Amino acid sequence: MIVKATREGLLGHPTASGYVIDRVVPFVALPSRGALGKFVRISNPANGRATYAIVLDVGPWNIADDAYVFGGARPAAESGESLSNQGTNKSGIDLGEAVWKALGLADNDQVDWEFVV
Repeated sequence: MIVKATREGLLGHPTASGYVIDRVVPFVALPSRGALGKFVRISNPANGRATYAIVLDVGPWNIADDAYVFGGARPAAESGESLSNQGTNKSGIDLGEAVWKALGLADNDQVDWEFVV
């Protein structure tokens, strides 16, 4: 599914899985606890680059958007509403530094992602 991606920037902080964020491990965050530990393929439609990553965090913005993550619905964050009613930047996936670099991103942009079985 093509969604807006943002960079997970909390280096040195723990994720929902307990992983401490670094610049090496290729990981992403999706807004469902059920996605933790699953693998995804992410591609950059703008340049054709792709990589694989593991879901090690929950977000962005929401923690139980199963309709998006597993059901094919659009991310709830796209509406601009978060669980905490603080608003969002309309992103559907957060990318760790290694994924960000592998995709050749320079700013928040569209990516395509899918689970790998």
